[in-house]
Amino acid sequence: MKSSYIFEVKNITKEFPGVRALDNVTLYIRPGEIHSIIGENGAGKSTLMNIIYGILQPTSGELFFNGEKITIDSPKKAQKLGIGFMPQELNLVPQLSVEENILLGHYPLRRKVFLDKKEQRRIVSDLLARIDPHIKADTIVRDLSAAHKQLVQLARAILFDTKILILDEPTSSLTSDEIEHLFDIIESFRKAGNSVIYISHKLNEVQRLSDTITVLRDGHNVATLDPKTATVEDMISNMIGRKAEYKNEKRDYSYKDKKVVLSVKDFSRKKEFQKINFDLYEGEILGIAGLVGSGRTELAKAIYGYTVPDSGTLLVEGKKTINKHPQEAIKKYLAYVPEERRQEGIFPILTVTENIALPSLNKFCKYQIINKKSLRKVIDEYISKLKIKVQSQDEKIAHLSGGNQQKAILSRWLLSGSRILILDEPTRGIDVNAKAEIHDLLRTLAASGLSIIVISSEMEEILSLSDRIIVMNEGEIKGELLASSASQENILKLAFKH
Repeated sequence: MKSSYIFEVKNITKEFPGVRALDNVTLYIRPGEIHSIIGENGAGKSTLMNIIYGILQPTSGELFFNGEKITIDSPKKAQKLGIGFMPQELNLVPQLSVEENILLGHYPLRRKVFLDKKEQRRIVSDLLARIDPHIKADTIVRDLSAAHKQLVQLARAILFDTKILILDEPTSSLTSDEIEHLFDIIESFRKAGNSVIYISHKLNEVQRLSDTITVLRDGHNVATLDPKTATVEDMISNMIGRKAEYKNEKRDYSYKDKKVVLSVKDFSRKKEFQKINFDLYEGEILGIAGLVGSGRTELAKAIYGYTVPDSGTLLVEGKKTINKHPQEAIKKYLAYVPEERRQEGIFPILTVTENIALPSLNKFCKYQIINKKSLRKVIDEYISKLKIKVQSQDEKIAHLSGGNQQKAILSRWLLSGSRILILDEPTRGIDVNAKAEIHDLLRTLAASGLSIIVISSEMEEILSLSDRIIVMNEGEIKGELLASSASQENILKLAFKH
């Protein structure tokens, strides 16, 4: 008897040493359905997707495709079944072209030996025409915008005759226009009778897109919700196991008698940003808003010394300088938390302790010997203070959820004594509970005198955190607003200003 579901997950359990990541999870996907999976970081969403895509094998339980029991023992098997996966973290080779990235490992052959270049171009051209005709097949991936990289990743995911597409946080680095374009692609995919498993912490997106919502908490199914009747508050309550409590704390920051701790004067870098001028005050949270590609990240990296501006001056605590290397910025107690957390923020093969302590090891050394007892005591204090969920200090940081990795990176710079923090998309891919904790932490740090720059594509985050907001577009500052009088509308007007 043919099943009414295209895919079924029945009683799946997955155990790792000392941890049960999934416990008896069941999931039903209908043809032509957008089925969202929501939950806090650590709820088991990624583990479940890795099982469906064949990256992990379940400890127990069964999978069914079109009513037939199956084993998915590799991503290749998943692809043959018609399952595509677009992971949260970009999985592209920057030095290769768009065409090479899309077809990597799946080049069409003539006579099973020779590359069929004509067929290559046809496949890629057809895909790009469906997804975004502005992306050229011969463009090197490193030269693409963040949004176009996401779309190349999507093209790779639907290269095969994909019937089920898994999207993990697909809008985390997209602007509102780019999100609308992605939603059009998803809707077109669904209208063709295909199914989407959609994972996002942006609950308004989940509510808008979904036909069904499944909530995971601590590795268990806890609810199946109808987006037509379920509110965002309902979703959060099911995710965290209690009624959602909203805090809308607007800081009462006064600029009177506050000293300037950082001045950026006439900063320019070819093809990235031009004539940037702004001041950052002691204890201030300064938001930098703008579209993806507006030059925000490039500016942050130039301030920190990842790159060097072509012209301009930087003043830190009144002293004129240019940071030609991050090490120089760190010596001036200036820290940067990058947007690409896994690629640029953490050392995945090192432990939580090693990741936090690296820039500060000299504080715990005497005669080149590390005082491990003293170090571990301090790390314990930061784990407790920032509420980092970790089994032990010796756990590899790669095993932590995104929110806990971010707290560990913040601990690193607090331990080093940083007085100026630049945070690029600080809550990207982080669940609502962890996001609220990080927001509270940033407000507390600012109240204690730290000065913070927050770069974010999320309007709500910029408006709720900032004391003052700078808006960038096309590498220029288009305006400045006090957060007390700012709105999404006037930020967007400046963000689109030419």
